[in-house]
Amino acid sequence: MTTNTFRLVQMTDLHLLADPQALYRGKATRTSFLEALKLACHLKPDLLLLTGDLAEDEQPATYQWLYQQLEASGLAWQWLPGNHDQPALMNELKPSDFYQQTAAWQILGLNSHLPKATQGKLASQQLHKLKEALNNPKPLLIALHHPPVKVNSEWKDALALENAAAFWELLKDKPQAKLVVFGHVHQAFSCYKYHSLNLATPATSIQFTANTDNFSLSPKAKAALRLIRLKPTGYFTSRLIHFPNP
Repeated sequence: MTTNTFRLVQMTDLHLLADPQALYRGKATRTSFLEALKLACHLKPDLLLLTGDLAEDEQPATYQWLYQQLEASGLAWQWLPGNHDQPALMNELKPSDFYQQTAAWQILGLNSHLPKATQGKLASQQLHKLKEALNNPKPLLIALHHPPVKVNSEWKDALALENAAAFWELLKDKPQAKLVVFGHVHQAFSCYKYHSLNLATPATSIQFTANTDNFSLSPKAKAALRLIRLKPTGYFTSRLIHFPNP
């Protein structure tokens, strides 16, 4: 039976390197990304969404390699920058923010990159794009790299979205803002604020330990993608799908 459900797959925090043999904190991130992409292709989403920290080294060759893999996948895709990224380099290949509408939903990807900083910030132009989307009564999914909510880890919460208050001031009276997805924290996380479910997705690379006040890696936590189904009724479902990440 044909439905108008829109299937979106999120992957995040790839931390790729231009050198194919280079490791990021002991991880061969190109290999882990290709495993994630293989799974994404199997899931056949309507959109593959990459929510930042794509390149650890901020090199043109890293983005070019990633772009080539994504284009070769045959999937429709969008990417957003994280603190480790260079939006200018991304923009040479494809815009680093986006807006699109499905039959029933809006999807807004925001650039939260703050130059020379680990924390993020939505520039006035990005807040304007958010305000414009909120003028549309259609259900809205918002994606960005930096968390606009606390994730119960002191060190991560200090490096989140600087102007989260301005973000929520726009959303608080807008029940169509149903879903906010982000990366940056290398862990699974969920909480509600106002009308919005906030979801963080594990990295394709390495995972951080959840609920800790100091930086810590979690060797046991598993890499994952997030599959989101946006239903024509305005409801949605979400689940994590783990994949091998040696």
